[in-house]
Amino acid sequence: MNPGARVILVSVAAGVVAMLLGWQIANGKVFSMDLVGAVAGGAVVIALCAILVQCFRQPVDVITLGLVIFGYIVGNRGFAQLMPAPSLPLLPAEAVLLIAGGWWLISSAFARRLPWEYDALNVIVLLWLVLGSARLIFDVRPYGLVAVRDFATVYYALYFFIAQRIARTDSSRRFVINTALVASVLVLPGIILTDAFPEFFFGQLTVRGLPLIYYKGDLGHIFVGVGSLLLFFWAKGKHRVWAWPLSAAMFLFVVSGNSRATAVGLLAAIGLLLITRHWRFPALQAATVGMALVVMVVMATFFNNGWADKKLSGISERLYSMIDLRGTGTYQSEDSFNKGDNNLFRLVWWENVVRDTWEGNAVFGLGFGYDLAQRFVREYFPEATDEFSARSPHNIFLTVFGRLGIAGVIVWGGLCLVMLRETWRSLRDSTDTMQWALWCSLWLVMIGASLGVVLEGPMGAVPFWTLLGVAHQPAEPADDAEGDVVAP
Repeated sequence: MNPGARVILVSVAAGVVAMLLGWQIANGKVFSMDLVGAVAGGAVVIALCAILVQCFRQPVDVITLGLVIFGYIVGNRGFAQLMPAPSLPLLPAEAVLLIAGGWWLISSAFARRLPWEYDALNVIVLLWLVLGSARLIFDVRPYGLVAVRDFATVYYALYFFIAQRIARTDSSRRFVINTALVASVLVLPGIILTDAFPEFFFGQLTVRGLPLIYYKGDLGHIFVGVGSLLLFFWAKGKHRVWAWPLSAAMFLFVVSGNSRATAVGLLAAIGLLLITRHWRFPALQAATVGMALVVMVVMATFFNNGWADKKLSGISERLYSMIDLRGTGTYQSEDSFNKGDNNLFRLVWWENVVRDTWEGNAVFGLGFGYDLAQRFVREYFPEATDEFSARSPHNIFLTVFGRLGIAGVIVWGGLCLVMLRETWRSLRDSTDTMQWALWCSLWLVMIGASLGVVLEGPMGAVPFWTLLGVAHQPAEPADDAEGDVVAP
């Protein structure tokens, strides 16, 4: 490391410690357990980073980015709640932003270059940050920290620039990709084990009483789908013998589960691959689903198997629920009995957000901190308003409209169009199969975000923006054997 850069990093770290100590002294808590816990936690993280730096020969910012990606994908909501001290509002995403983001700015200064590139994707992400920051200026005073919390939907985009800089180095790029790959593959056993042994995961594997691994809604299934894509296109040569069947099993787990958004996202990824004449992944998954359906039909028809019969009934009801927008259908299967209510829940909330924003401030939105559920709760839960805590309407486009109005939708729509152009170019012209997997995975996450709370929180947003930065940065020729995993 450049000696000047080392001095700056040490000075910044010392300044942060000094501010924490000053804050504790001002509150008369110099030797509080919170401070001790924060120092101990920081020491553990530093030691872990030092070990990983030696093992993988990667800089600290790359290691910390890999750790946070691994944590959010595998630990999900549980990892997202970790704090060095209860009184210190520093969560994993924000901590890594301080470390990797600070180094991003410092390294750009030493290299005498701007911390972003001059292309359409960089410009649209910058516009997203500028628009959100301008809106926040007017929202902090009336809403305080609640506005900052909602603003996270915007500032997580900083991970795009951090990942883009890191991905310029081929070994660092592969480290981040392989970390996301391994983490996504581990989500499948994670979901199975948490369902089988909830007492252990929610009662024993905890930090300050909070579970370390806790999967939120559709997010677990989304990352299983991402893992299916990444694993399939990562595998080369002899690795295909085990990787492709595992990818097929992960795909089957998603499409047979309750997450309709993830299933739609995978179908969209398959559509992109088919349009650009990449047949292998669609062919493998179609054959796997076809064989599974044949087995269930045989079990239900010839052996009167109750499980197979219920599963087939649930599949047909889930398919119908995708077009039953107003939730008027009748659902009896255990797998889909609540699909109609979910559809109506979303529709009513979406309609209320649109009306509320259009009447309040259609151009620039209602701002960060405003309760987008207020009007919806009065209509949908008139007798239980105190028990409803969700703040995002299960659709990133409507979240953007509610917070930033038409201006925000224009910028977010521009982001989607640029992503679509980049995806098309990659699938059509690139020979890097991991590039294909990354862009298809990003669309899987985006579609999941259109039907759930995904990009409003760090569990989905940090991996999304990181993988977007990596996908956008062109790959350099690999200097190691194909298919070798270099991440934990």
